[in-house]
Amino acid sequence: MAKAIGNTRSTDTNLKGQALRASSGSGMTFTKARGLGASMVADLDAVKRKAREQYRADRIAAARDRLADRQAYSPLACRY
Repeated sequence: MAKAIGNTRSTDTNLKGQALRASSGSGMTFTKARGLGASMVADLDAVKRKAREQYRADRIAAARDRLADRQAYSPLACRY
């Protein structure tokens, strides 16, 4: 069995009754996870659908940007 890393203090208590998560770092801590992954969304399917549409739009925009870069000025182009 692995030995725990770090120490606990008297302030490391869970007064709110929320689930404690391990944050990034060198060991497991009692720091609550904050940010994007802190809580589950209400409608996961809608979030996935919206993200999929956004990813598709981003890919299309990037492809159009690359195409515009290729059609930009070229020193080999003939100018009459």
